[in-house]
Amino acid sequence: MSDTVIVLQDECILTASGKAGKLPKIDRVSRIPIEPFGDTFEQWKAALKEYNEEYLPKSLKIVLPASYSSARITQVPYAVGRQLSKMAKNVVDEHKGEDIADYSVVQSDKKQGVCLCCGSAQNDVIKQILDFCTELKITVKEISIPMEGYLKLLSQSRVYKNKTAIFLLFEENSVISVLYKEGMCLYTTRSRIFSEPGTLNFGTEIVRSISGMMQFYATTKSETPITDVYYTGCLEDDFEVSIEGIKNMNLNVRKMKIDIPFQAKGDPQFWLSCIGGMIVDKKKKEINLLPAWKEANKEEVIKNVDILSHILVPLATLGVCMVLFAAVTGWNLHTQGQINDVNDWINDEQVQAAYQEANAIQQKSDKLAEAQDQVRQMTANLDTYPDLTKKMISTIENASGRDMEVHIKTMDADTGKLTFDAVSQKVIDIPTYVQKLQKTGLFASLDYTGYTYQSQEKTYSLALSCILKSDETETEIETGGAEN
Repeated sequence: MSDTVIVLQDECILTASGKAGKLPKIDRVSRIPIEPFGDTFEQWKAALKEYNEEYLPKSLKIVLPASYSSARITQVPYAVGRQLSKMAKNVVDEHKGEDIADYSVVQSDKKQGVCLCCGSAQNDVIKQILDFCTELKITVKEISIPMEGYLKLLSQSRVYKNKTAIFLLFEENSVISVLYKEGMCLYTTRSRIFSEPGTLNFGTEIVRSISGMMQFYATTKSETPITDVYYTGCLEDDFEVSIEGIKNMNLNVRKMKIDIPFQAKGDPQFWLSCIGGMIVDKKKKEINLLPAWKEANKEEVIKNVDILSHILVPLATLGVCMVLFAAVTGWNLHTQGQINDVNDWINDEQVQAAYQEANAIQQKSDKLAEAQDQVRQMTANLDTYPDLTKKMISTIENASGRDMEVHIKTMDADTGKLTFDAVSQKVIDIPTYVQKLQKTGLFASLDYTGYTYQSQEKTYSLALSCILKSDETETEIETGGAEN
């Protein structure tokens, strides 16, 4: 029986079929482009309909696009069984917010701990995908994210097991950067590429991205140096403009090897997301957003029950009900008189007037108590978070430097959540800027999306969402990054 993986992307859908497993065998791949305009979900539906009419897959695994999902790499202390599940669940619950989320175990080492990949997506995104799959009569058995597949692809290769290196995985118009230390994933980030592959500007962007990863690694104060850079998903002629700049940082540059049986037509380096989706290790927990979505939406799973069970259960229930009916009928006759007396007392005018008066007083008391609780809660929240003063804003702006402006968007006093945009006429070095913000000591956590280019203003804009440090903030030691 053939396994099928469908990878949804902004510009196309990628498909792969074959035998899934720890070392999958892929015998067919295809790329179905979609229209650049219009409703993306309708475009995916049309492309999937085309694929379904030709190959008729019985069931499939869907990998969400990076733009409609998110990933976070986190390390927790070494644990197994229920203890690991409990820690992982806490990590997922802490970061998922309103999204549907799940996790997978990327690596596990008694000395270095456990590396988790936490993936999430919006409830509505999953619903729309499931709706058009149901309409096309396609059964979805799993829903995952691309980052999980990339990490499984790197982890299964023994060639890089003991390396401390940076891996560059190119897809469409972006690059996934993964930092590994002695075979353990430390940090991942996804960056948009604005330059044409093979140009000098392209090489500059790649070198700057690697430099940012090295600066981040320097903050860990590790004695193990980064020695190599591996890349895949990019033609050698296009990547050549980056090699000199990388070697100037005393790093070796090599093309990454894909050690997966690939019997389909095409170069495997351009089907990384499909290959990663086909890697399955039943001994390790993997991301599947489908059960989490069903649980969140309280969807009832209808199971096949044989005809005998349908007959016996109602008959047994009917017999019990008849016996209970006879007993309850006699008891009802006995208590009916008492009920009538109670009703007469309740309907008495004096009793009704006293009840209405007491009820009005109780409602006023409840409203007053509720208002007091809200005031106390608001006061407690405001006491734990600092005010957004001119001095704080000035500190944030000074961290950005002269070439960048900071536009404050929102400040939630209840949660301490501050959102603002960093705007620059130059390409923003995200890791360096994030480190400068962290050194201000103002934030307990920082999350950001990739920056966008505003063509009219000719500026790059980076959206940041930060949690201000409060008096009750607990320090969480984790090494990880967010993919947006």
